[in-house]
Amino acid sequence: SDFESYVNRTSTLGAGKTADVEQMEPIKRFGSNLWSRTDGDSQDGSPLVPDDYLLQAGDEINISAWGSVDADLRLQIDRSGRINVPRVGAITLTGVRHGDLLATLTRRFDQVFKNYQLSASLAKLRGVRVYVTGFVNKPGAYTVSSLSSVANALVQAGGPSPSGSMREVQLRRGRAPVNTVDLYDILLKGDRLSDKLVQPEDVIYVGPVGIEVAIVGSVNRAAIFELRPGETLADLMRMGGGFTAVADRTRLSIERLADRLSGQVAELR
Repeated sequence: SDFESYVNRTSTLGAGKTADVEQMEPIKRFGSNLWSRTDGDSQDGSPLVPDDYLLQAGDEINISAWGSVDADLRLQIDRSGRINVPRVGAITLTGVRHGDLLATLTRRFDQVFKNYQLSASLAKLRGVRVYVTGFVNKPGAYTVSSLSSVANALVQAGGPSPSGSMREVQLRRGRAPVNTVDLYDILLKGDRLSDKLVQPEDVIYVGPVGIEVAIVGSVNRAAIFELRPGETLADLMRMGGGFTAVADRTRLSIERLADRLSGQVAELR
């Protein structure tokens, strides 16, 4: 962004010596590295499926049986919500918890077979189509797994653009916003409580970037941060990880873009 270019240009000028300039790391927007390594794959690998995951049409099931019956099956739940097992018949699985899958299959197998062992697992998760719009690098329709969250879908779209917000990401279902995700909760706290799972035809909308402030110098995390209304200098310092061990904590300079032509710099002590 223009602001990122300005921050790096002024930081380089302030470094003074050429050796210092060569050793300086570029000041980047906080969180930008989260989207820097995407391979375009629409699936999220092989995620651990929680017990409370509800089976739906499109999910594929692996079933193995041995003993009085020998079977090794891979079946997809059809649009009616059922699988058809040879010699057993149709078994309704839509709405069944993943943790109850084996028990549900066993009840039906018990009606036909005796003295057997059974195992079952999810072979493949169904695909979910979502739309990522707004200020993102690659807006469009994406197919992700049914265990994907808002953040997972954003990764596929390359993340917010330089003019896109990381703190105002809306999950919309129909015409109504369902949830707002602040990506800083994930980046700073590891908190994914607001990062909800997506459903078919959901829209993920990234709003325009808010107020941006760069923090440079003797701090543990020099970067450009986006601030929400009401956040203060103390909040910014926490985002930057606080002072380094060698920092002069008695002086803090603030340069405002409005004063850049006059060269005025405010100092806090």
